[in-house]
Amino acid sequence: MKLIMNAKVDEKLVYIAFSDKIEQVSIAPIQGDFEQVFDMEGKLLLPGGVDPHVHFNQPGFTQREDFATGSAAAAAGGVTTVIDMPCTSLPPVTSVANFQNKHQIIGENAYVDYAFWGGITGDGYDKTTVEKLWEYGVVGFKLYTISGMDTFKAVSYEQLAGIFSDFEGSDKLFAFHSEDAQTIADASSRFTPEELKNWKNYVPSRPAKAETVAVSKIIEAMQNNRVHIVHISTQDAVEKIKAAKNQGKDISGESCPHYLQFSQDDYEQLLGRLKTAPSVKDKADRDYLRNNLQDLDFLATDHAGCVWETEKEFADFSKIYCGIPGTQTFLNYVVDEFYLTGKISYQELVRLTSKGAAERYGLYPQKGSLEVGTDADFAVFDTEQIYLMNEKDLLSKGKYSPFVGREFKCKLRQTFLRGQLVYDEKLVGEKGAGRLLKREGSKS
Repeated sequence: MKLIMNAKVDEKLVYIAFSDKIEQVSIAPIQGDFEQVFDMEGKLLLPGGVDPHVHFNQPGFTQREDFATGSAAAAAGGVTTVIDMPCTSLPPVTSVANFQNKHQIIGENAYVDYAFWGGITGDGYDKTTVEKLWEYGVVGFKLYTISGMDTFKAVSYEQLAGIFSDFEGSDKLFAFHSEDAQTIADASSRFTPEELKNWKNYVPSRPAKAETVAVSKIIEAMQNNRVHIVHISTQDAVEKIKAAKNQGKDISGESCPHYLQFSQDDYEQLLGRLKTAPSVKDKADRDYLRNNLQDLDFLATDHAGCVWETEKEFADFSKIYCGIPGTQTFLNYVVDEFYLTGKISYQELVRLTSKGAAERYGLYPQKGSLEVGTDADFAVFDTEQIYLMNEKDLLSKGKYSPFVGREFKCKLRQTFLRGQLVYDEKLVGEKGAGRLLKREGSKS
């Protein structure tokens, strides 16, 4: 058994005895013979972060990211659980066979624990296959209302209505990339190909209206279904989700650090470092999101890195890959920007960075908790050390970030995964230590 002593949890100094599980939590010293004692010297202790929206691309587009590099970045950011999206795998996770294939390939590469999303595409689906994937433990099913991937096509609203009807009253969770394809097509058609090369026309060609139209149509189509909206970028989408909740609908939503920190005005300086989809919007949307975190169920990163030189370094903005590697900066940003400034409480910090996602996806309290009997996953932050964000520090294949040059007023010092140090101011964990997590209630 090991011991963490003198760590700060919600402004209180605590002692935690643990092996792979938390065995005791106390504000008084814990007596016993300990294999190892970690004196945190009053540093901030959090449950290991849960990043519920990552694209680690394995098997598939591993020239951009793979599970080893992506999960190493997670460990270096205090994230001990990632939930990987089905769409950037080849084949996509749309069947149990594809699920098993993915697990077999990445199992020896993960530095942190992981779960999988299943997927449903516009090419159609088999109800029995969806049922089997759910039984096998996926946390939900990802769908796109617009897609740039030939291997993972968007669903139409007519198909969506059929899916909701087929699974009316079921406990399955359906998550949506919510942008309306026709709205984007109409907006883009107002620009010539030459004009779309200019960063100034990216947001006007992919406007806020696209998100709110799609969210509205998804909510209208809902019957007795469970729905989640990923990477929300607009005030209107949050308000529509909030209204639907007030009407008794089982719907949740997430946003990402880049939508809380940046606006379309930042493209001029950051260019490809900030390009993602949905695009960041105007300052009013940004300010609304950051001032209404209580209306978001949790935060995620939509981590989607790539190699800068091959997919980001273009003068033609239309050619730049849409994606930001965010899992390594996730907790550092939220601690610095919102907790240390007093904008959110410790409980809100935990909800936004671990507990909220773990609860929604059937992984709580195993993850996102400091309760006795749960996994000994910890992120330890030094809140008295300044950290200047250097892109060379990123363990992702994507050595770029919109937070480049930011001075964080805290720094991650250590990450524990099930009681083992995986990051100690450098990566010290073993590749393959991460385990597959399955949603509570799954049968496999």
